[in-house]
Amino acid sequence: MSGVAERAGLAKGTAFLYYRTKESLFLALAAERLDAWFADLDAALEAERTCDARRLGRLVCATLRRHPGLTRLLAVLHGVLERNVDLDTARAFKHGLLDHVTRTGALLERACPFLAPEAGGAGGAALLLRVHALVVGMAQLADPPPVVAAVLGEPGMEVFRVEPGPMLEETLVALLRGLEAGRSGP
Repeated sequence: MSGVAERAGLAKGTAFLYYRTKESLFLALAAERLDAWFADLDAALEAERTCDARRLGRLVCATLRRHPGLTRLLAVLHGVLERNVDLDTARAFKHGLLDHVTRTGALLERACPFLAPEAGGAGGAALLLRVHALVVGMAQLADPPPVVAAVLGEPGMEVFRVEPGPMLEETLVALLRGLEAGRSGP
């Protein structure tokens, strides 16, 4: 917080008037980054008439790539950032997120009818939670601590080296194809 206050030209105590903890500051940053990503994804979905699994997987991954730093924030969201905030901060963050998930979920269902619950799909909001889980897991695997990164650089450890972009897209497309196929199945 001292560094943030200094860069903002504020006294440290003044920074604490706006953000009670460093976690609440980073949660506000995560909310800002999520707002931008959802706006980008919404615009991309509104431009799509219909999407198949491959197209949607590429579209989601392309929008994530345009928002560097977001995946790292998401990787620490639940385990770190949400752990030391007050009730009002947590409530405001989750309600803002709910608004996004609801709006973007509806756009997903419009662009990809196989996601719509009335068509037997899991729903756009449920897909967004699955994407979130994939992003969090892959971001953590792709950014190991320095000691682990050194071990992963050794011969024979290639299987543990994760490039989140390609892996996320492959996994997301596989998930979407399963959802797409499942709606027409028994």
